[in-house]
Amino acid sequence: MTFRIDYETRMQASLRLAIRQILLDVAKDGLPGNHHFYISFNSTYPGVKMSPWLMEKYPKEMTIVIQNWFSNLKVGEKDFAIALNFNNKTEKMNIPWNSILNFSDPSVNFSLQFQVSVDDTFISVPNKTAETPRTLKPEKPIEKQKKSSRRNLTNNVQNKDNIIDFESFRKPN
Repeated sequence: MTFRIDYETRMQASLRLAIRQILLDVAKDGLPGNHHFYISFNSTYPGVKMSPWLMEKYPKEMTIVIQNWFSNLKVGEKDFAIALNFNNKTEKMNIPWNSILNFSDPSVNFSLQFQVSVDDTFISVPNKTAETPRTLKPEKPIEKQKKSSRRNLTNNVQNKDNIIDFESFRKPN
C-alpha cells in the first residue's frame, strides 16, 4: 500500500474547523457589524435534525440565514444547534459540520463550498495507483551552489501585495 496525503480531505476539514471557530465566536459575542451567514447543508445527512415540515419542504438541501433572528446557538465538536425563526415560529435545528455544502458571508463577499459524503469522509480525488512513485534528486546539493546563485533566485521573487510568484523557481524544460 502506498502512503498518499489526501490534501483535499485535510483542507475541507480545516475549513470546517474555521467555520466552527467563527460560530463559537458568534455564540459568545454575537454577529459583528454587517456580518451574516448563509449556510447550505444536505438535509438528508445523518445527524441533521429539524422539524418534519422543514424536512418535507427541503428534502435534499436547505439554506439557513444567520442574521437578525437566531438564538440558542450551541457549537459542538461534530455539529451545531441553532433556533431560527420560520414564519414567526421558532424551529430548533441540529446541523453536522460534514453536512455543510456552502458557507457564505455576503457582507464581505466570502464563500466556501464543500463536498459531502454520507460516511463522514469527504469525496476526494481518486488515488492513482498506476503511477510509480519517483524519487527526486537535486542536480547539485544546495551546499555546493554558489552563494551568488542563491541570492539571484531570491532577488527574482516578485512580491506584489504579499503574493509571491514562484515562476522564477521553476526548472527550465
